[in-house]
Amino acid sequence: MRYSTWMTIENSPRAMGLYRRFRRLPPSLRTAVRWISMPRWEIATAVVHARAKDRVLSGPFKGMMLNLSALSRRNLLGYLLGSQEAELKDVVETIARRPYTRIINVGAADGYYAVGLLRRMPNTRVVAFEAIPEHHAGIERTAMLNGVWSRIALRGLCRQEDLSVELDSSAGVPLVVMDIEGGEMELLDPAKTQQLATSDILVETHDVFVPGCTEELERRFAATHSIERIVARQRTLTDFPRDMLPSLAAYAPGLAVEMMNERRVGTQSWLFMTARQ
Repeated sequence: MRYSTWMTIENSPRAMGLYRRFRRLPPSLRTAVRWISMPRWEIATAVVHARAKDRVLSGPFKGMMLNLSALSRRNLLGYLLGSQEAELKDVVETIARRPYTRIINVGAADGYYAVGLLRRMPNTRVVAFEAIPEHHAGIERTAMLNGVWSRIALRGLCRQEDLSVELDSSAGVPLVVMDIEGGEMELLDPAKTQQLATSDILVETHDVFVPGCTEELERRFAATHSIERIVARQRTLTDFPRDMLPSLAAYAPGLAVEMMNERRVGTQSWLFMTARQ
């Protein structure tokens, strides 16, 4: 569904009521309604699905097979197109060039980063923490589809002591990749977990849930890390994989850009923090 359409539904009680009734229809009937009401959008998305065949079409994880959860599938087009979190493209390339032997992924969700990085880094292992047990089977399936399951250790909720143990077990400089909806304020504290002072960290911050958390994390690590703040931006046609889908870019540029809309609320930031020691 187009972002503008969804915003209209969310802001209208009557429209939301109709949408809920629509969701109760049989899947085949819902599909027919979508094709009748939004033919250009449905044609465009069908073209993307046919071209991608459940693989990422561009970006640092190009070629990766996807197996997304129901929650992440609302951004499925962005994942397929390779534009999801495109702001991190250069950071991911930097990570892939570094000789990390262990990555600790806290908030692994569907395994997108855990599996994507393992595909790029054949000598690396990942410890993937995911607090929602229902996601574990999906992570395993994604890893198996991409041939990296043997290099993933899957865990549940990550507590301070769990993070400390994994950092102690790491040879060389470990990398922590974290996305836990505000929980980063608790876990990323070098005063409590001293090993963080010599670890590299990529964290998605959530000021929308914990106001001021980005600045606080920058303060905590200013003395020990070189810090790059990346801020989310609007997608443009240059983010679209025109080499893979030239007809969509040429004849439906507005739809092409709309497909990459990540529906973020507020200002989204990431911190890439490289230990100086």
